[in-house]
Amino acid sequence: MKTLTRLGTMLAIVALLAPAASAQNLLTNPGFEDNGGSYDGWFTFGNGPNISTAGTDNIFLSGTAAAKIFGEFTGCPFPAFDVGGFGQSFTPTADKVYTFSGSSFISSADTIPGEIVCESNRAIAKIAFFDAAVGGTELASNEFVVGGPNTPLDQWIPFEVSAPAPAGAQRVEALILYLQPGCEEGSVFVDDTAFVESDPPSLPTNLVTNPSFDGASNAGWDTFGNAPTEGRGSLVRTPTGSQKLFGTFVEGNDSGITQTIAITGGQRYELSAYVLTTCIEDPITGGNNNIVQGLIEFRDAGGNLLGTAEETILDNTTPLGTWTKTSVVGEAPELAVSADIFFLFVSPILEGGAMWLDDVFFGEATATNAPASARGVDLEQNTPNPFNPSTTIHFTLERSGPVNLRVFDAKGRLVSTLAERAFDAGRHAVTWDGRTDDGHAVASGVYHYVLDTPTGRDARAMVLLK
Repeated sequence: MKTLTRLGTMLAIVALLAPAASAQNLLTNPGFEDNGGSYDGWFTFGNGPNISTAGTDNIFLSGTAAAKIFGEFTGCPFPAFDVGGFGQSFTPTADKVYTFSGSSFISSADTIPGEIVCESNRAIAKIAFFDAAVGGTELASNEFVVGGPNTPLDQWIPFEVSAPAPAGAQRVEALILYLQPGCEEGSVFVDDTAFVESDPPSLPTNLVTNPSFDGASNAGWDTFGNAPTEGRGSLVRTPTGSQKLFGTFVEGNDSGITQTIAITGGQRYELSAYVLTTCIEDPITGGNNNIVQGLIEFRDAGGNLLGTAEETILDNTTPLGTWTKTSVVGEAPELAVSADIFFLFVSPILEGGAMWLDDVFFGEATATNAPASARGVDLEQNTPNPFNPSTTIHFTLERSGPVNLRVFDAKGRLVSTLAERAFDAGRHAVTWDGRTDDGHAVASGVYHYVLDTPTGRDARAMVLLK
C-alpha cells in the first residue's frame, strides 16, 4: 500500500479540448426551427421527444423553437426502465475528434424530482461509435448529463461532450436521451446544438507501455487488489479496452496498477488519464468516500525515492458518465533516472464503488498537453493546504457570470456556501475559516470545494488539520 500525503483534484469537465470556433456544424436543423418547429433531419424514438414553440411551452434559447423531451411512462404505475430520445448519424473519420454541444433548460414548472442522479430521471447528451453503418455493436462512447434532479432551474446551461473516433467505426451518432427509471414527471429542453469534427491535439512522446489497454489487456502493467480490464464499448474511451478499479474491502489494502518508466532528471513530467464513474455500475457519487489517486514516484539509480507528485483524480464530485481528463504534474529531481507511476483506488471505509480509466499518458509536461480548464473556469488548489484555521481559494473566470462555491464534507454533506453571486471576469479569492454557515467550527478531515458556473463544474479537495 502506498502512503498518500496530499489530496487535490484536477478535473476537466470537458472530455477533450474544444474544437475551433470555425468548425462546420454537421447537424441538420440544429435549432429545431424547420417547418415552424420540428425534428426534421433527426431520428426520434419513443413518445418523449416534443417541440417547444411560442404556442406551447414558449421556451427556446434562440429563434422560435426548441426540443423538449420527457419520459415514456411505460407500465406506470409499475414502471420499466425507459429510454427515449432523438439524434443524427454520420460516417466518422478515424482519429478525428467529434464534439456535440448545445444548451439545456429545466423549467421550475416541470422539475425533475429526486436527489441521486443515478436513481432519478435524467437527460444525457451522448456520442456513440458503432462498427456498422446500420445496427452493429457500440465500440466506444462518451456522454454528459444535461438535465437531472440537481440541475439549476430556469436558465439555459451550455453543454459539451467530445470523443475520438476509433479505428473501425462506420457510424457515429449524436444523441439526446431521456432515461426514466420511474414514473416521475420532469422535462428537459435543448436548443442550438452543434456536432463538429476536429483534429486531435498533438502530444509529446508517450512513454507508457499499453496506455489504452488494447485488447482489454493490462499487459505491461503490474496490478494489485481488484484491477480487472474492461471490454464493454460503453465503458471504454478508445477500443478495445479500459482498466477497471474497485476496492479490496480489506482495511489498509488498496487496488491499483503501476508501471516503471525510464526518465531524465531535471525535467517536468505529466501523468494523465481519462477517468470515468458511471450510473451503469457502482458509481462513486453522493456520500461515497472512495477516491482514486494518481501518483508519480521519482527514483535514483539505486531505487531510492527522491520525490513524489500526486493528485486525487476521481472522487464523489466527478461528473457521472463522462470521460474526464485528469493530470498529475511533477518535477523530476536531477538524480532521478526512473519514475514509478500509479493509479490507486483508496476506500477509507471499505465501501462499494468502481471507476474506469483509459488512454494514460506519461511524458514531458508542456503548456499544450495540460488539461483544459472546465469551459472557461480555472479553480486553483487552496492555499495553504493542509490548513488551520483558514485557507484561501482562488478561481479565474474567462467571462463574467453567476458563481456558486460550496464546501462539502467527505460524506457529500453541504458544510458551507462561500459564494453565491455574480462575479466579473478575472481572478478572484474567497477565504474559508473552517466553519459551517451557522458558525460552528468543523472537525479535522478532508473537505471538497465545488465551483459551479453556467458553463460547468470544477472541484478540488483540501485538508483541515487541527
